[in-house]
Amino acid sequence: MEETSMIIAMMIFFIIANLALGFWSARRTKNSEDYMLGDRKMGTGVLIFTTFATSLGAGDMLGYPALGYIQGWSSLHFILAMPVVIIIMALTVGKRYYDLKVTTISDLVCRIYGENKYLRIIPSICISLGMLSWLAAQYSAFGKTLNLLTGADPLIGLLIGAALFISYTVVGGLVSVIYTDVLQGVFLAIGVIAVFIAVTMHGGGFVEVQQGLPADYSTFIGPVGTITILMFWLNKGLSRFTNFPYWQRIGSAKDSKTGIRGIILGMVVTGILGVALALTGMAAYKINPGGMSDPEMIFAEYSVSLFPKWLAGFFLGALWAAILSSAAGFLNSSTTLLGHDLWFKVIKKGQRSEGALLKDLRIITLVIGVGTLLIAWLVPSVLSLFIWAGVWLTPPLIPVLCAAIFDKKGDKIPKNYLILSMILSGIVGVVFEMVPSLKALLSGGTIPAFVTSLVIILIGAIVGYFNKNHRNNMNTPRVL
Repeated sequence: MEETSMIIAMMIFFIIANLALGFWSARRTKNSEDYMLGDRKMGTGVLIFTTFATSLGAGDMLGYPALGYIQGWSSLHFILAMPVVIIIMALTVGKRYYDLKVTTISDLVCRIYGENKYLRIIPSICISLGMLSWLAAQYSAFGKTLNLLTGADPLIGLLIGAALFISYTVVGGLVSVIYTDVLQGVFLAIGVIAVFIAVTMHGGGFVEVQQGLPADYSTFIGPVGTITILMFWLNKGLSRFTNFPYWQRIGSAKDSKTGIRGIILGMVVTGILGVALALTGMAAYKINPGGMSDPEMIFAEYSVSLFPKWLAGFFLGALWAAILSSAAGFLNSSTTLLGHDLWFKVIKKGQRSEGALLKDLRIITLVIGVGTLLIAWLVPSVLSLFIWAGVWLTPPLIPVLCAAIFDKKGDKIPKNYLILSMILSGIVGVVFEMVPSLKALLSGGTIPAFVTSLVIILIGAIVGYFNKNHRNNMNTPRVL
């Protein structure tokens, strides 16, 4: 009991420091742009920390060691897919997104194709649903972690975690989110590396751990197989292109080069820490082959068993840091998408004073934060919530790629095809996810949703090409 109290005390200390920094940094939030974009003054170092702190959330801290435990080196496909795709996003659209000085992804699409309420609200609603699924997963993970340590009802932990990050996110917006991410990132990086080293040494060292693994654990194909690896890259990676928190952080930088550089380096750190978590799981397999009752608890259990209790509290603070940083980032991103695109641009039609809009955004943040508790209560499975996040992020993917890369002038694809592609993509993704016989065919709804959207966009490009040529021919004067 005394040891548990010491662990809880260290974690409470972390929480107090986190809240203090969150409310202190909120003083920099002066207007709605600060609330949504962090005042566009962030440097490379801050962006690195906020990027990997947002990236490594509850599912990663719990799931990556479990993947290493049951899949060996082949788990790295799942772990590295998202960082690779986000780096590609930063390199391909980062500069254009920053230079246009837009606030959301829908702003970018409407800037290219012209203002249209469907082009504005469909991407924002879909991406927000993805963000809210991840947010609900952070709630659930917080509750499960507290239950592991104290035996308390997970609902209690869920409510405590929600109260923490909702409070400073409501007050300070993205400014508070980013600065608390720096603190959380320090906890996170130290904790992941220290636990990886300790568990690996406990298993006899890196070489002995690797030699003690099953033969198929030592290959990049491993026990999962080629098809599953392909699904990793498509499901985990491709849909993350529209993961708005990273677009938002590019927009918060002091210039486009800083934003792109910060995202790339942050994703490199994300990949390194993700690999360290997977290797921790492999070492745990060497120590206890097939005997872990719940591989998702590897990080927490070995933190408690291998370190002095005050230090274990520090490392479990790293676990809570991952949960809080991701949750606050998703909450602010959802507020930005729904508050800017749905509330301000469509419902209020841009007619809202600066002071009123900032107040509105804070209320929307509170409503979203509290409302998402219901999702976490109804769907307690962290894994299920992550899967649904990928499904919802897919519908806007192809239209966003067109607007950002392939159709920069907005004259190649009729906008109605963009709208249709997102609607049908969303329907297909949900159907494939809900119907077990269909879900088994392609590992869920992400891939069918992507293919549906792609086919419609290709048809739209063909129609747009012929329409453009027809207009040109009609406008060409005939020579008699």
